[in-house]
Amino acid sequence: MVKSFCKAISIVGLFLFFSASVFAQGTDSTGTDDNNPADTVNLKGFHLGLQAGVILANKYTANIYNGYGLDIYGNQNTFLNSFLFQRIVNDYGGGNGRTDLIAQALGVNPGQWTFNESCMPINVKYNASLLVGLNTRYCFDNKNAIILNVNATKISVNGNFTIYTSAANSSGYQGAQNVQTFVLSGGEQRLISQLGFQRVLTDNDKLNFFVEGGIDLTLAKFLRNQIAINNLVIDLTPYYSQPAYGYVRSHGLLGVGLGAFAGFGFNLSISSKYTVQLLYNPSYDRINIGAAPKYTLQQSIGFRAYYNF
Repeated sequence: MVKSFCKAISIVGLFLFFSASVFAQGTDSTGTDDNNPADTVNLKGFHLGLQAGVILANKYTANIYNGYGLDIYGNQNTFLNSFLFQRIVNDYGGGNGRTDLIAQALGVNPGQWTFNESCMPINVKYNASLLVGLNTRYCFDNKNAIILNVNATKISVNGNFTIYTSAANSSGYQGAQNVQTFVLSGGEQRLISQLGFQRVLTDNDKLNFFVEGGIDLTLAKFLRNQIAINNLVIDLTPYYSQPAYGYVRSHGLLGVGLGAFAGFGFNLSISSKYTVQLLYNPSYDRINIGAAPKYTLQQSIGFRAYYNF
């Protein structure tokens, strides 16, 4: 983990060193860019902006929503201890003398359905989700700026699980099994803070190419996990509210991870007061929730609009 993060920081560090070197070579003692001495737009100063876009989260940490759940030590449960098995078979499926609500939801008689390990969710992944934020920068001139961004998103998760059903024939024997597929869903909240350097690379009057990079902090919070069997909606997370799960609530369902980000796109200077940017923003982050968080690639695309104070 430390090795992966150091690698990411080294890449960003090389980018910042290169940008700073270009900045030092291209600016004279008065702060005027040698390559663009006759700029009609002066961007120097503090800029406040808004960002809206789409985040494409890496599916690795989506496994926290796969129906297994975490035990009291923060490790993924076995199948027989999984939240999905407990809720379907024991809590809602007639266990311990309870009414078989699963059979009712499926439209079959008790004993005519089966849930085993092969039925557990597959293809659990994050959906593309809206990302919004407050972005700021201080421009030293028309090319170089320090940036500080705070972006937020709520990410939804989906996967599929199955249940086998069968019907008895006139002789009382079970017929062929049918496989029915249902949806598992989840939700997660992220707050992403970025600090870095931005550099405009080209010298056109209005439209230019820019790059940026720096470090970031990602606060991730588990929000929900549930399944729907036709009209029967079942929450998978009541176990986490038990006192024994205090460690999991504070360490497995909520966490902050340090990472590194980069970005590039197009910068349009409308006037000395207004600037808009279209950007692609990859990052190498540790989303610090789940049983075994690690550094993975996250991606977003978005649109920024700055106002120069």
